[in-house]
Amino acid sequence: MNYTINNKPVIIGIDHGYGNIKTAHTCFRTGVSAYDKEPTFKSDMLIFEDRYYIIGDEHKEFTADKMTDPDYYILTLAAVARELNIRGMTEANVFLAVGLPLTPHRPFSFVSAKETKPPLTGAERK
Repeated sequence: MNYTINNKPVIIGIDHGYGNIKTAHTCFRTGVSAYDKEPTFKSDMLIFEDRYYIIGDEHKEFTADKMTDPDYYILTLAAVARELNIRGMTEANVFLAVGLPLTPHRPFSFVSAKETKPPLTGAERK
């Protein structure tokens, strides 16, 4: 199948853990093995930019900054591919909902609906 749901974006949440990548419907180990030629064993294989990647065959070692680690980009692509596959989709407009920093952050408060004003209509903006 090759469809999107009413052309609406698909939101995919991904937890980029140190040992596992988790989405709403999948969980797999963070190992990535890259090959220039198609490997014999093709289960859990991702093909990207003329390279072959076997996903989840082991756990990756600790990486302090996942943003600079190219394997985590490949793992993100694998997570998106698995989620789309579960939905029976081969392409979609995808919005990613991904991690929070591990460092402490400033507390914040939510604004209640009573404190917010409705958006202005076109006539009210003038």
